[in-house]
Amino acid sequence: MDFDWDCIVVGAGPAGLSAALTLGRARRRVLVLDSGAPRNFAAHAMHGVLGHDGLDPAALRARGTEELGRYGIEVRAADVDPARARAFDGGVELEGQTARTLILATGLLDETPAIDGFDAIYGVSAHTCPYCDGWEHRDERIAVFAPVFGGAHLGRMLRQWSGDVVVLTGGGPGVDADEEAELAEIGVPVVREPIERFAARDGRLTAIELTGRPPLERDALFFHVAMRPRTALAAALGCTLGEDGGYVIAAEDRQTTIDRVYAAGNCADPMLNVPLATADGARAALAVNVRLVGDGIVQPRAAGAPR
Repeated sequence: MDFDWDCIVVGAGPAGLSAALTLGRARRRVLVLDSGAPRNFAAHAMHGVLGHDGLDPAALRARGTEELGRYGIEVRAADVDPARARAFDGGVELEGQTARTLILATGLLDETPAIDGFDAIYGVSAHTCPYCDGWEHRDERIAVFAPVFGGAHLGRMLRQWSGDVVVLTGGGPGVDADEEAELAEIGVPVVREPIERFAARDGRLTAIELTGRPPLERDALFFHVAMRPRTALAAALGCTLGEDGGYVIAAEDRQTTIDRVYAAGNCADPMLNVPLATADGARAALAVNVRLVGDGIVQPRAAGAPR
């Protein structure tokens, strides 16, 4: 069969761009399809990324796209329709394009609190990851909001960055009695009243208004509501999803349960930050290239193509 591409990568975040770059440098014909809706759309800076600490995530994506262009790789805007995707013996087809292999780097989305005032602080003083943004709020008055679960974990974690941390459940079951006692031992109180509003000034949290008690003055919020992996395409192709959150199950070489379909980044592992997702994308690309070599696909791209 005459395939359009050696590999199609779906998703132009750190994992997808890294995978495409690795394959491009291996002289593979690669197409990247991206919906234009990244997980960290609200973030103004990313941290802990060696050589890029403090860079706007949008700038990283732009740089990555530019670098792919050096190798003749196109990043095409496309909200891939799962209903039009299929895996067949020897390859895959989606959006009318055929490829010998597919790397899913579709990521995940963080569910955000449906509370008045949250949108104004999201990405400025409201975050999900202490490793990404804890330093910027060190020694400030920090609130943790976890209405369902994870409040105790985040509360203990944020205690590393500040001596003034409070955990809010918003009226939910996010912290049980034993966890509350453990938090009290390290000076982290638990507040269970519902949250009515986040008050802010220029994106900076100033106070959290609660039902039945005075406002709680705070400078930053770290939250965990839920994480939703974007796996509709994986499911449509028949990939097995895990029972714990529905993430794509992928082997060590990142191949899914469907032959020639690989998964990298947050759609397969919610714990990967930017550096880890970048590495995961490269790992998937290496496995894809080895597979193609094993298939006997070793010819270089056409003469005159970008090197």
